[in-house]
Amino acid sequence: MGVGTDKPDPDVGRYAVTHDARDWGVFKTPTLREVEHTAPYMHDGSLATLDDVVEFYDKGGIQNRNLDPNIKPLHLSDEEK
Repeated sequence: MGVGTDKPDPDVGRYAVTHDARDWGVFKTPTLREVEHTAPYMHDGSLATLDDVVEFYDKGGIQNRNLDPNIKPLHLSDEEK
């Protein structure tokens, strides 16, 4: 999704350990169990609320070299959010 790739010195994720280009920006995805109690969100804690997370996904993430071409803005209505 590109969390933090817009920063001057982005976290390179698993790549820091493996040095495998396929691991650049790769992070373990935690469980969603009890997610409402685990703020802040994303691997870098950059999103304070679940509403912020929904907005981030609704926008389609941040353009970066690892963003899957199938990831697109969702254009959710307020009711859907």
